[in-house]
Amino acid sequence: MLDAWIKPKIDWLNAQPFQQTIRYTEWVVPTMQTIHIIAVAFVMTAALIVALRGIELVGTEWSVARWYQRFHASTIAALWVLLGTGTILTLAEPERELLNWVFRTKMVMVVITLVLAHLLGRRLRTLQPGQKAPGGVRLFAVIILLCWIGIACCGRWIAYAG
Repeated sequence: MLDAWIKPKIDWLNAQPFQQTIRYTEWVVPTMQTIHIIAVAFVMTAALIVALRGIELVGTEWSVARWYQRFHASTIAALWVLLGTGTILTLAEPERELLNWVFRTKMVMVVITLVLAHLLGRRLRTLQPGQKAPGGVRLFAVIILLCWIGIACCGRWIAYAG
């Protein structure tokens, strides 16, 4: 049912000159994929550091809140880069992405993870310097890290699932 609704939009996209330019200009897709992967690596690294600090395995000289503040702005920038490059990659091959259940799963996971990360950030901002993160906050940070890993796995799996 969803495919029947999406298919006409894909056909429309495929008929657009900008889509043809993106799809058939040799350097666009590899360049966007490279930038996308670098941005994914940045977001994953920031999530890993906050999660590992949350469970007190690394970076204990700083509070979890300080680590969060350190990475917040640059992570937001990386997420915007991911949105831009992901949009271009989707425009290059809309049928490959939009008709793929793994892509859809990834997008749902992205939305859920962003909401969870926002909630975690709100909680971390309330911690005082030197205050230990409560167990629930630490668990939340690990869950968010696992969600990002799942998203990255889905991103790779898109190429092989149909």
